[in-house]
Amino acid sequence: MKERIRNLSPAWRWALIVAAGCLVMAVINVWWVATYRHGYPMDVDENGYTMIGVVNFLNFENAGLSGWWESVQNQTPNAPLLPALTSIVLIFNPGIMQGFGVLILFGALLTLATYGIGERLAGPRLGALAALAVGTSQGIFVFTHEYIFALPTAAFLSCSVYALIRSEGMLRWRWAVACGAAIGLMMLSRTMAVAFLPGIGVAALLPIVLNYRDELKKRLLNLGLLVVSAVLVAATWYWKNFGPVYDYLTEFGYGSQAKNFGESSSTLSWERFKSVAEKIIQGDLLVPMSLLVVIGLVACGVAVAQRLLGAEDRRAEALRILGSNAMALFIVAGAGFGALMSSQNGGFGFTFPVAMLLPPLAVVALRFYRAAIVPAAVLVVAIAAVNLLANSNLSDDISEPRLVEVPAFGEMPWISGEPAAVGNVRQQAPGPRTRFTSADEGYVAVDKEMAKTLLEKIAPEGTPRLVAFASRNRVVSTNSIGLAGTVDFRRGIPFTQLLAEPDSIAHYEEQITGPDLGEPTAVVTTSTEAGDFEPLVTQAKVETALKNLDFSLVRQVPMPDGRRLRVWVWNGKRYGPIAKSQPSSAAPVSAPGNRRG
Repeated sequence: MKERIRNLSPAWRWALIVAAGCLVMAVINVWWVATYRHGYPMDVDENGYTMIGVVNFLNFENAGLSGWWESVQNQTPNAPLLPALTSIVLIFNPGIMQGFGVLILFGALLTLATYGIGERLAGPRLGALAALAVGTSQGIFVFTHEYIFALPTAAFLSCSVYALIRSEGMLRWRWAVACGAAIGLMMLSRTMAVAFLPGIGVAALLPIVLNYRDELKKRLLNLGLLVVSAVLVAATWYWKNFGPVYDYLTEFGYGSQAKNFGESSSTLSWERFKSVAEKIIQGDLLVPMSLLVVIGLVACGVAVAQRLLGAEDRRAEALRILGSNAMALFIVAGAGFGALMSSQNGGFGFTFPVAMLLPPLAVVALRFYRAAIVPAAVLVVAIAAVNLLANSNLSDDISEPRLVEVPAFGEMPWISGEPAAVGNVRQQAPGPRTRFTSADEGYVAVDKEMAKTLLEKIAPEGTPRLVAFASRNRVVSTNSIGLAGTVDFRRGIPFTQLLAEPDSIAHYEEQITGPDLGEPTAVVTTSTEAGDFEPLVTQAKVETALKNLDFSLVRQVPMPDGRRLRVWVWNGKRYGPIAKSQPSSAAPVSAPGNRRG
């Protein structure tokens, strides 16, 4: 065995070292999930995505492969890949934490793809350094510990870039097909990944344009294979769901809903650039790694300028630089950054795929300034150690976010061990910022109690036909109660959500009795809307509307933070003094999906 390892090329030996590092990180992350997530609440999006995977699994149990496929096809506008893979894992090992195991595997794939890119651009040692930077980055910890779609999207974007580089300007058809397949899987990972397609397209076309006299027919044919493979993979789901996804992306990315997720400003403004850069610094890289990346990118720019100024034939040198692998990576990352600037919606994890392309691009500078390799390696190792320690959450003092003043950006974190799910819950539920406590387990119990209540015959009609949620609580929501109903009772709860604008009694009466929400026969309110998602629904106004409509309060469920969830049911005969007609048997409206794209 040792002899075989010695006979391996340096690239393969370093690949094995990176793979061993991935295994160590996988063990650490499995321990972390088992210790800090099991038995504790998920945030709104995690509950929704987990429920999709559980429903896929239950449909497989009830109707086999055809039932599973039908379930996967009907989860629009949420991309299908992560929940679908999670449901496959559930076949062999049921449980709501199993989805994190899928994320941990994607973290390893992203790290290995980063090594592949770095090895091609700067050699195996520097490729391993880039892999270390990405594999221990803040974003890896955040999105391995948070069940959303950012990590698989980043993994397949990096895989597509690696395959694109290996295609050698579309001369190798197998790698062209692999690139297309990775693009298709990226699209199945998160619908907003369409933002990264223009950059990949330009990076694939540029070497063909620059080398149009060299095997043009072969290059074009392989480019066609790339496009076909991407379309075939993505079409497995988008063929049926393209229309709803298009409407969703345009509405939440550029339409009226975008205003709820970011400040309005010009696409090419400093404010929009700053907004995207801030998200990369705050959630993906933190200040120390961001600083190293910026230094590396500036050094790359200086090295390019020096090459051009020192070249005898500057045009030929410029063409060589434009056709280089590093330029292809720069185009994908730069175009992705620009695409994110075009939307007001700065969703959670949107910047992560682009951010993970920056370390392998930055290490290219070390090819030109080799004296900086050792200092850079020492700094990367130090940053990795600090990130690992902070995100292990062994001590609140170490994991507590700490800020430093950054010129033009204000205060930015240089260390943070605050898990995203904990941070989201802590916006409304009191407790430490870096971990859940035993008190937080009470929210999981509340979800189960509410699911049990809403599945009982509490209304004159029996089990409520449709339940409207008036609360926009960050912890207990339609998603969390729906997941509890699906997991604990294997029954779905038909939910709809009251809309806030305008926030008036008349508007709530109109919604409850009108056809748009499906005419719910049960409504859930809370004792206060303080800290809810904006725009706020004033609970007192909703309860006044319910009393006007002859809804009766039938159950109250206390929450760990002192609030109470209140369940109201319609009397089944008339709508109070406004004398509306009895509700029809309208089809249930599905619970609201992901708020962050």
